[in-house]
Amino acid sequence: MAKYSFYRRTLLTIGAVLISTGIGIGTLGNLSHKSYLASLVVAVVLAVALALIRKHCSGVFNCLEHFNPVVVCAVISVGSLLLNGAWVFHFHPVQAPDYQTFYEAAVNLSEGVTLKNRDYIAMFPHILGYVVFLSISLRLFGQSLMTAAVGNVLLTTASGILIYALSLRWTGRRTAAAFACLLWAICPSKLLYNTMALSEPYYTFLLLLFLLLTSLVFDRSHPYTLCNETERSEDAQQQNNCTGQTVLRAICLGLICGIVLALVNSARPIGIIPIIAVFIWRFILRGRNRHKVMRRASMTYLLVLLLAYVFAGHVWDSYAARQLGQKPPSIPGYSIYVGFNPDTQGSYSDEDMELLQSRYFGEYDRNAEATQQSMLESAKSRIQETKSSIPSLMVHKLGTLLGHDEGGAFYSSESLSGRAYALWCISSNIWYYFVCILAVAGCLKLWKDKRSDSLWLVPLCLAGVILAQLLVEVAARYHYCLIPMLLLMAALSFPMKKPGSSAAR
Repeated sequence: MAKYSFYRRTLLTIGAVLISTGIGIGTLGNLSHKSYLASLVVAVVLAVALALIRKHCSGVFNCLEHFNPVVVCAVISVGSLLLNGAWVFHFHPVQAPDYQTFYEAAVNLSEGVTLKNRDYIAMFPHILGYVVFLSISLRLFGQSLMTAAVGNVLLTTASGILIYALSLRWTGRRTAAAFACLLWAICPSKLLYNTMALSEPYYTFLLLLFLLLTSLVFDRSHPYTLCNETERSEDAQQQNNCTGQTVLRAICLGLICGIVLALVNSARPIGIIPIIAVFIWRFILRGRNRHKVMRRASMTYLLVLLLAYVFAGHVWDSYAARQLGQKPPSIPGYSIYVGFNPDTQGSYSDEDMELLQSRYFGEYDRNAEATQQSMLESAKSRIQETKSSIPSLMVHKLGTLLGHDEGGAFYSSESLSGRAYALWCISSNIWYYFVCILAVAGCLKLWKDKRSDSLWLVPLCLAGVILAQLLVEVAARYHYCLIPMLLLMAALSFPMKKPGSSAAR
């Protein structure tokens, strides 16, 4: 078991270092923006105050343990729905160009006409995933940006419910679950993002759904998992029924999860990361599972998950090809090329976009696959030319990705006054740094914990998305899907019930 503890602690170290380094670079490494450091100081004070309250006023928190967890979740969810709903009806910002592209393409699909920005979407086919989802909403509820905004409110509220369910499942504490769900409900940047036509709320919800469904397969201690005790029965018929039911459950959940991750991949090409995370956890971090039925179920789940993901991916590619008039590119060559641009520190570059456009419309005659392959070759050359500066580039990109949470305010800046913009930036950063501090505390809390259940998928996905993002174009808004992961880690900083006879063993 010692080697499994070593692997888990290595993962926790990687996660804590990535989060801490990103924040450190964004604050201490960027003293020209003193508001970042000031926000961090306030967040530290809040974290210390929370620790003192939990220590000296435990009754304030423990009172929630006596309430029905469904009622607690319902109250917070309704409050979140009202708060976020009121905001999107009140605030209508000018849509950024990328978000306008999403909306216009969704309108085209809802009307059954050729995509207006077909050439652009062909180069970035992940746009189409959310566009299809949004077009269905527009067809049902009307062609208005408000439809997208209300859809975001519903998706983020549903994500809050999943955060609550996962936190409760892994900590056993209603207080921790309620705290994580409440933090998500009042997230300042999320309030602003909800007013925009963007894909992040959509695929973030799907990622959380995948985590919950996967936990139903692997975590034996919960009432949702079959055959906790039946497999030890001497009755052969009961054992056979137990095995059949458990394997059938694994097949169904594997099929659903494969489709869910294919949908994630259609909106953001990160669907493979949770699959890799599951395999790493199952074969490296989890340790040996002595229960024959659960071993069979887990292997069945993994096989079905892979097959469903691949098959659903092929179906999606066929659909995308019909909509785009050509096969969607298989490699994000442009994003890799931009990600290693030393002049922009891996962020968007007008010159790089002009190069892509010139090749797409010129040399490669609107062939997206050939153009992206060409950009990949250029990326390889750029990497060779700048390989000595790559370590510093990665550090800077980590700061860009995790250093602050002002993305929502930035994309709303045209519709905010100077003072309002500053207040939103400061409040977003204080909230974000506070959550990151608690997430690191959650990593430290798990350091000596010997449990091996599915909660380890969270730090695995967190580290996987961060490291993958460092290889491509980076922007602060790309950490949106990481925020729920940070909240789940933050919930683990609360006192947890002992797993007892759970799958953690």
